[in-house]
Parts: sequence; C-alpha cells; structure tokens
Amino acid sequence: MGVGHHTRYVSAARQTDFDTPETSADAVGEVESEGFQQSYDILKREDMNYYGSAKAVVSKLYSEGQFSMALQPCKFTLMMLHGIMGADSEETDGTVLRTFTELPITSNAELPVFTFFVGRDDTEHRFPGQVIESISVSASIGEYAMMTVNTIGPKQSSSTETLAVAVPSYTGDAAHFQKAYVQFEAAATSSAYSALVQSVDFEIKTNRDIDNTYNLASDTCNRPAPPTMREVSGSITFHKALLAGDVASNEVYFNELMAGTGSVVNPSGTNPALSILFEVDASNFIRFDFNKLIYEMPETSVSGRDSQTMTVNFHALYDLGDQNQIMSINCQSSDGATDYDAL
Repeated sequence: MGVGHHTRYVSAARQTDFDTPETSADAVGEVESEGFQQSYDILKREDMNYYGSAKAVVSKLYSEGQFSMALQPCKFTLMMLHGIMGADSEETDGTVLRTFTELPITSNAELPVFTFFVGRDDTEHRFPGQVIESISVSASIGEYAMMTVNTIGPKQSSSTETLAVAVPSYTGDAAHFQKAYVQFEAAATSSAYSALVQSVDFEIKTNRDIDNTYNLASDTCNRPAPPTMREVSGSITFHKALLAGDVASNEVYFNELMAGTGSVVNPSGTNPALSILFEVDASNFIRFDFNKLIYEMPETSVSGRDSQTMTVNFHALYDLGDQNQIMSINCQSSDGATDYDAL
C-alpha cells in the first residue's frame, strides 16, 4: 500500500485591524502538534410547563488554539514572542539582534493580534483575531527545548479554504539540552552558566478576559480579549540538593531558602535574577531574562532506588526602579529579513 502525502501546517500573519482577518501568512511554524477549535455556549430556556428544557439557542462563539513545537529562533517563533511581550527593538550588525520587552505601564498600545492558518489534509481552517494567552517553555536532559503556545479569540472564519504550500523559511535546527544554559544573577552565556541544573520550565500568562469582549447584537468577540494580571512562574530542578558549599554561579541553596533569606532575588542594575539561554549557534539564539524573582521552599526527597534531586518553584516579580518590567527576551536569527514582528 502506498503512503499518501498529507498537507498539514500552522502559519500566522499579524492583523493590522482586529475586524479584518489576513488572507495570507507571513510565517510558517515547524509545529509538532496543534489543537485549534471553535467552541460555543448552549443557552437553554427553562419554564415550568415541561419537566425539561424545550428550547435552546447557540450562544457565545469563540475559538481557542494550542500548538507545541521545538524552540528555535525562526520568524514564526519570534512573532509569537512578540505577541506576548508587545514591544521590540533591533540592532543590526551583520545579523539582527532583537530585544522584546513588555509594553510600558503608560503605553496605550495593545498586544499583537494574529490570523492563524491551519492546514489539515484536505482544507485550510482559519482562525482570525487570535491573541496569545500563554507561552510555556521547557528544557530537560536528552530532549529538544520545547515551546507551547495557547491562543484565544473570536469564532473561526472558515474551514474550507484551499491548502497552501506552507514551507518554513528557517533552515536551522532547534535548541536542545546541550545548548541550554541557565545562569543566576547574571546574563547566561555559553561560557557562564550553572553546571548544576537538570531541567527548567516556565510559563508566561496574560490571563485574557474573554468574557469582556462581547457586546449586544453580536454572537462573537468584538475586540481583542484584554489581558489582566501578567503571571510568570516556573521551576528549576538541580541534580542534587544544593548546600552553601555547592554554589558556584549564585544558585539558590536549601538552607537560605529554608530560612527565607534568599527567597527574593533582585540584582541591582541590568543583571537579571535568572537568565536562560537557548542557543543553536552564535548567530541563532533566544535568551529569557527574569529581573526579579521570589523562590518557594525547595522540594527534595530520596528513595532506595533514586538519587536525590532538588526542585525549586519560582515566581517572577515586577522590577520597580531598575528594569520597570518583569522580563525581557533577547534573540538573534538568520531567518529572513528583520521583520520578525510582521509589521
């Protein structure tokens, strides 16, 4: 039996107007799995004449998306990072170094809105007006670093579009554990990092308020779901329970966290409290810097068959005075033009 070719893809374009979906993609992602779908509420009407509801209508329509992919400095990934951060700047010196920062408190700008194009074997499904709800990143021994993106927005616009020839423009590899560097109280580099970290993961959430996007006389969202409180949290696992004598790169250790003396970390100046670098090579990388952290009490245990490890959960805080934001992202990519944010 022959093996058929399936056309499957996730691509995206930034919308210049929430009410006007894009018709062609700006970038294609090397997505491992996706789960975009439309949902709606059922509004049932009850009355005392019958023992069950006799009438119902379809109520609020909305769409949600989720996809996972290896973390790589391609145009598609950088569009997603711009979507959750909002502000960006670039420096050009042969290749482009781009820095994503959070929108200032005084800014009237809104976070980007996207149309997603999802190819599924026979037809293309389109999901306009999508905003980034959250991005999760993880890295562990023996694996590629992974990124998961969740989106939310108005109802699906089409499920019968013609499939596109969706070929990613990025030709490099993704970041994997051998080039994932974690550093404490300084920027991570390929030569300055902790040798004690076994795995790390974190999530950036915007906590979108989808219920506050509807108005009378419409069945779906009429504006981008507004973000509420931004939350950034994660965990770090060390390959042993750290004591004071183990610390070589400002790692947090058990006794100081137990006493509460090292729970809040906020270096002065431009040094981040935690820096995580995912590198493909010197010209293709993504680095996440968290400016101020509070750590939870470490979790550690032993058994007869497993060696001891130590896991520490953390929450990123707003760094008032030095950086005036929670986090920033520095990245460099060889993928095409400098127009990573699709403006």
